[in-house]
Parts: sequence; C-alpha cells; structure tokens
Amino acid sequence: MRKGLTLTVLLGGLLTATSCLKPPVLTADNGPQAEPTEVQRAILDAWNGADFTSIRKNEFLYIEQDQKIATLESRVVYKEASDVKERLVDEAQDTVTYRFEIQSQSLENGSFKPITVLEDEITVPRTPSTASQSPQAPAQKAAFPASLEALQKSMASGSVGLYSSPARNHFLGLLTINSMLLACVRGENWDVTCHNLQVSEGSRPPPVGVASQPNCGGIPNCLIRYKKISFDLVVNLKKSDSASTSTEKVNYELVLSEDVPYLSRLLEFCYQGMVPTQNQKVLVKICNKVGNFLPGDPH
Repeated sequence: MRKGLTLTVLLGGLLTATSCLKPPVLTADNGPQAEPTEVQRAILDAWNGADFTSIRKNEFLYIEQDQKIATLESRVVYKEASDVKERLVDEAQDTVTYRFEIQSQSLENGSFKPITVLEDEITVPRTPSTASQSPQAPAQKAAFPASLEALQKSMASGSVGLYSSPARNHFLGLLTINSMLLACVRGENWDVTCHNLQVSEGSRPPPVGVASQPNCGGIPNCLIRYKKISFDLVVNLKKSDSASTSTEKVNYELVLSEDVPYLSRLLEFCYQGMVPTQNQKVLVKICNKVGNFLPGDPH
C-alpha cells in the first residue's frame, strides 16, 4: 500500500524562488557553436546506456512542472504521479509491456482542477540498448514543431517533447532525451544551430519526497551523483504565412542521474524563451522536476 504518494500530498520545499530571468539575446555572435554530435555525445554520456526494460513493477515517479514568467515568482502549474501497475514479458515477441496508472492535476484559473486518473500502455523491445546507441523508445511524433507559432505555443503549455503520445499527458523522460538528441540537427523547416554547450557534474540531495523517507529512501549518505547539460538553441522557423521566417533562441537545461530508478533519471528538464502574449513577448521558463520516486519490486 503506497500511503502518501498521491497528488493530494504536498511535497513541501520543491518550489523555490528564483532570480529574475534574463531574456535571450540574439546577436550576430551567439557564442561558441556546438555541433549536433557534441550535444548528442554529452546527452548520451549522461544517459549512460540506461535500458528501458529495467523499469520495475510498482516503480513510482512524481513530477511537478513549474513556470516562471518574467519577474514573477515561480509557481507549480502541473503535477503528475506515475505508477507501474504491470510489467509483462512476451518471450515469443521478445518484448516488455508496461501498464501505467497516471494521476495528474493542472492549474487552471488560479486553482488546481480535480485529479485525473488514466492508464497508459507502452511496449518496447526486450533487447537492451547500449551506451553507443540512441535511447530506445516507442514511436513518437516529430520531436519539434515546424512553425514558429507552434514552437511558442508548445513552450507556453510546456508540451514540447515531453509526453508519451499527443493525446495523453504522460511524462516520460526518455522521450525528452530522444527529442534533445535531434534538437541541433537541421531538418525541413528546422534551420537550427546550437551554442554555448556546458557540461558539469557533482552530487546533490535527492528530491525532497525521497529525502523525507526513512533512511533517505536508501540513498547512501543522502546524496546522488548528477550530470548537468545546458545549451542555447537558435532556430529560424517559417511563420504561418510561409512567406517569411523569424529567429528564436531557447535555452535548455537537463539534469540526469544514474543513482535513481529509470523513470526518474531525468531529474530536471528546463527551457526558457520568449512567448507571445497579446501584443508583446514575455520571457517564460518551464521546468519539469522529479519530486519523489520509489524503485519498485526487484526483478
């Protein structure tokens, strides 16, 4: 019985005040350019060949999405709890199927809507991925939108590259990782360069929900190792009239850890950029942060 792990329980301390955001500056020199392979290597190194099929039955993940607009304080706008109800191995097809129960709440008009409960099912090959391969995941839609308006709209809603399917708001860090592997790769209607790649590492306390568990949820010394990756993405996208283009800059930050269960390895995913509202643009930063996790049953 998992007492205290539903969305009705507040995880105190997860939301913290941050300093004023600094708007991205578009200049002729956006800083040192990072080739797509450099960004991919940094992400894959941090991901370190994690295998989707290592997810366990009863593995649990709780995330909160907070949003900071210009000089306003951050506020949580979305909450989601995922529980792996079943892990089914098909020997004949060499696949593993996971069945999730997802509880979620969204902020609307200043208050959270009632909790929504849905189920999601994902089937993946049982053959494990390796550190030299891109993470493996179920099929997904294109990683990035094809127009400036679509990019900004998805930024405003926090939905770019995050969910398991267009129809279901189920956060899976793996899909975000796959999207980031394509972020700096030019494509049709996606004329992009990446700049200012930075990689750092260190140790930090686990998410607050884990730190508050007895014996810090079994985390040695109540510290987990992490790697942080950040870079700026500069993209020229066609406007809706297809007759002109506009340039936007988005900053991405990813924090990953090998010391946590699979579903929680992407501890933080943040991005910020200018989002249109009425007759002006405002700076918005959106972060998805792991607030709690449980490792699930031993295989």
